[in-house]
Amino acid sequence: MRGSKRRGRRTGSWELRLEVGFDPLTGRRIQRSRTIEGTAKEADAALAEWITEANRGHVGTGSRTVAQLLTEGIDQAASEGLERSTIQGYRRVARCQIEPALGKRKVHAVTAEELDRFYRALAAQGYAAGTIKQCHAVLRRVFRTAERWGWVSRSPVPQARPPMVKSIDPIPVPVVMIPQLIECARETDPILAMIVVMAADTGARRGELLALRWSKIDFAAGTVTIDSAIGEDNHSSYIKGPKNGRERTVELTPYALAALRTHRTWQIEMALRFGVGLCDDPYLFNSRTAPDGSHYRLPSNVTAGFAALRDRLGLPKSVHLHGLRHTHVTQLLDANVPIRNVSGRVGHRNSSTTMNIYAHWVKETDSLSAGAISERIWGNG
Repeated sequence: MRGSKRRGRRTGSWELRLEVGFDPLTGRRIQRSRTIEGTAKEADAALAEWITEANRGHVGTGSRTVAQLLTEGIDQAASEGLERSTIQGYRRVARCQIEPALGKRKVHAVTAEELDRFYRALAAQGYAAGTIKQCHAVLRRVFRTAERWGWVSRSPVPQARPPMVKSIDPIPVPVVMIPQLIECARETDPILAMIVVMAADTGARRGELLALRWSKIDFAAGTVTIDSAIGEDNHSSYIKGPKNGRERTVELTPYALAALRTHRTWQIEMALRFGVGLCDDPYLFNSRTAPDGSHYRLPSNVTAGFAALRDRLGLPKSVHLHGLRHTHVTQLLDANVPIRNVSGRVGHRNSSTTMNIYAHWVKETDSLSAGAISERIWGNG
């Protein structure tokens, strides 16, 4: 950074100026100034120290507030394609937690110490560690944008320390409950029953299942291709890519393939009852208002339907639709399927993600492996 000094209006005073960049919106050069008393040598030393502070990120650029940064930074994140539900969550914590405490602060004046106090204050007010962690994620994102735009020389957020979020072990649906769920659902909602089958058989996420069309089922090869998902926010639903952005093809079991054939026949018959035929490429799990299969069932409706099904059977509240994905993964791990294969099948970005989420089961599987080695190599079975 460049700095300069000139004599001040008062005798023995010096005006120091520092160029800290350009306004990203107007293109104008941004300067900061301060006046000190002393000799020319002392003014040179003060200027050198100020430049050093600026290079270390202690001198900000401009006079924008945190509230402005939140608005423009989150808008920028949305334009970069960040998931709509994530943007919705960002705006919520920005409005409810961050702005009331930090909104009027100048962006360049925020420090890591201040952020640490903000996080402690949230904890004292009873906010969950996950909520505070989300505030930290929002601030990290928008301050990174501010740094890139030249609003600050260096973001203070990486130096701040939000509370640790204790990871919660996934809760699989017990295998013995799955047939109960399927049979009970078939009596009132065959589509929900088929969703349960596919969730347990593929380990796919809810949104990925609901985006499936019949063209993605290859009966000859016995596979399903997962290349999209249904998202939902407060305003609407939408089609998006799978969570890790990668298409995957999953082999189906004979049970699932037989259930899909039956489901296809049922879907055709239901369309005829409403006096329509199926559209060119219908969804497997169509909306109740679209018997021709032209529209998917909403994720929130499926979750509510599964909860009602669980309660009707008198099952524990810990039984969730997403738990079928956990069942799928843990059963594969218990069967000593290589973790890389498990990771690819369920659409994790890499094996470390599977390891982190299912650490408990990985340890149990490793114990089984050690037992097998003990028996097969050392004869200590």
